[in-house]
Amino acid sequence: MTEVRRQKSDFCSLFSVLCLLFSVFCFLSSCGPRYTFPSGTVPKSIEDICKKEYNIDVTARVVGKTVGALVYIDSVMDAKGQVPKEVNEVMGKVMLVVSRVALSTDLPIDFCTVLVRDKTHANELVIIRSLDDTKRANADALGIEESINRTLLGQAKYELVPGAKPLFVLKEIHQETFLADQMVQRIRLGFAKDMKDDVDRALVLVDGNFEEIQGKKVFRFSVIALKAMDPKELILSIFKVVNEVLAGYRFTGFDTVEIQDYLNRQKLVLDRQTILNYQQKKISEAEILKRFLVESQSIQEAFKLFGFNVPPESSDKDAALAAKPTP
Repeated sequence: MTEVRRQKSDFCSLFSVLCLLFSVFCFLSSCGPRYTFPSGTVPKSIEDICKKEYNIDVTARVVGKTVGALVYIDSVMDAKGQVPKEVNEVMGKVMLVVSRVALSTDLPIDFCTVLVRDKTHANELVIIRSLDDTKRANADALGIEESINRTLLGQAKYELVPGAKPLFVLKEIHQETFLADQMVQRIRLGFAKDMKDDVDRALVLVDGNFEEIQGKKVFRFSVIALKAMDPKELILSIFKVVNEVLAGYRFTGFDTVEIQDYLNRQKLVLDRQTILNYQQKKISEAEILKRFLVESQSIQEAFKLFGFNVPPESSDKDAALAAKPTP
């Protein structure tokens, strides 16, 4: 399945799962006592409720402030490489149970995770939600579209060893990495919507993460646009998404944001105060580009980042020409 089709499938899956989640948010917000599930009973409570109410066998774990559940099904993809409705329903039901328990326990929980694994092909779907986002949705502080944007949906492969029981190691989710992954997802889906066809969509690659380097906390994003696009508009569009997420979560636990356009060899580096000034309308987009957009590093680094091999003796000019799409 191509990256573009995968992104479309991700968006459809998100919408289906979120619609199911919203159908019972009112129920969740009106559940009885505040702490129905004592901290020591959280995993077993999730497993018992999934089995009793939905006849779904899950294994639940708690790591740090992340609670998660794993469920195995026959197949997570249909013949066309899409996520079937039945799989979306399983994901939604299990996430409902995980959220329900997380909302009604004295155990400090920040994130809920559901993993759905294919029994035979080692495919894995992962959905992650912030518990605070769920609370805000319950209070009608978030709409459906924004809740979809705030929900992470990923696809991966897990290790399947014949005759051995697969391991379930729940990954602890941290706010910084959750926001970085959400920014990347929003940027990719934004480009997928704006491009006119699948060919155009396949020519824009975006990645990003959160790193701590020498005591500095950095959100770092990289883009390769193998089609004609205004370099400044490209970087600015990515910055707007990053800023929207930071402002939406009122997150200030970072030092800088870096956005690198490798093919055009441009880099935007903004410190926290500059971004806060932008949010308060103290600095314009034009001024940001004028003051903080600089020339970036070699184009060869871009191809290494995205998994392409460029001969070390190749010059930047040669690499750029090789990367240019054929009209």
